[in-house]
Amino acid sequence: MKFKEMKEFQPFTEMLSRCYPMMEITKEEDIKEATKHRERMDQYETVSHIGCYDEEKLKAGYIHYMFPMNVYGQTLPSTGVGTLAVDLPYKKQGIAKKMITYAIEKSKNEGFPLIQLYPFRPDFYRKMGFGFGPQLNVFRFSPHQVPSYSEAEAVVPLGESDTEEIKRCYHNWAEDTHGACDKQDYEFRHIGFTHTHTVGCRINGQLQGYVVYEMKHQHDFTHELKILDWFANTNAAFQAFLNFLHQQKDQVSTIIFPTFDDDFAFLLNDPRHDANRLIHRIYHQTHERGTGLMYRIIDVPLFMEYIRDYSFGSQTVAINFEVTDSLMDKQETYAYQFKHGRPERHEEPLSHGVTVSLAIDDLSSLLMGCISLQKLLAYNKAEASGSEDEIKKAINLFKEPNKPVSWTFF
Repeated sequence: MKFKEMKEFQPFTEMLSRCYPMMEITKEEDIKEATKHRERMDQYETVSHIGCYDEEKLKAGYIHYMFPMNVYGQTLPSTGVGTLAVDLPYKKQGIAKKMITYAIEKSKNEGFPLIQLYPFRPDFYRKMGFGFGPQLNVFRFSPHQVPSYSEAEAVVPLGESDTEEIKRCYHNWAEDTHGACDKQDYEFRHIGFTHTHTVGCRINGQLQGYVVYEMKHQHDFTHELKILDWFANTNAAFQAFLNFLHQQKDQVSTIIFPTFDDDFAFLLNDPRHDANRLIHRIYHQTHERGTGLMYRIIDVPLFMEYIRDYSFGSQTVAINFEVTDSLMDKQETYAYQFKHGRPERHEEPLSHGVTVSLAIDDLSSLLMGCISLQKLLAYNKAEASGSEDEIKKAINLFKEPNKPVSWTFF
């Protein structure tokens, strides 16, 4: 088998129609339009289509993305694996594993320290060394449950003519948000869709946030308002959006609100989910929660070099990370002296401090701020050896992780 960039996209489109029926590529015109879309996407320098061929027969493929991303305030280059598919006759032959291995090696050889993806099965990709990323919360509530603000700024409708302003607003948000990826032009195309609507909040002439949503009819004169994207760069903009949602109470029965904020329930007048059910004794359901984006650090020294000025905490402690990578069938030790939380690499293992043993998937989640070391130790996902005082320092170093947020989907 040979991996190479695709030149013809219809075979890949036809494969996707078989592998992912939910895409609803069922008719000849659907295949033609989807093929044209792939051709347009391939024109971007940050997007390429990789095929797995056997004597020029396409057996599998995926879309390879490149994303500059904010990692603890530093711009770090990353790659993404999207729409990975193995044609049905060739499943269970290890091709998906080979494609992931190829994507990792390609990314590392090109100088990318991190790769990310959205899994169709998280357990499969965890075996490939991808660690769990941020958890998304989805709330369902009525406009009556949203607080109103009498002096809130007004929102204004936005359209395609406002796209450049919307891009600047997003990039301002991304520059201040750990985990945020730089969005490409194609990621703003939903602004012009007929079934979506966009409102924004301008303060002193500058767009400080925007919300993209769609309306779905439920029955009679009631509707469901589903938020697709939302960004607020100031509290005033956030309050303006909440006020906008509250004002829809005459026609909207349910608002679907996605957020990475684990404390969002405290904001609502009544945080109960519209299912209105108890989940355990007298505990009311407030939201649904899901796992999605996964990270894999593919070059630990390079990753740490990018974030060398970031402080994980106030502790000064030496840590040897003993990392197991079952996909690549290797174990490596990375030694770091953390001085007031900032990592400084040592070529050889340090004789003092702590040794933390864990797999690459859990190290990726730890260093990206998705989980604390204390939890990894408690869940037996990591082991620590050293003096009790030094282990406590290591635990405290990663005790309050700065969790990533990403609204980039691929």
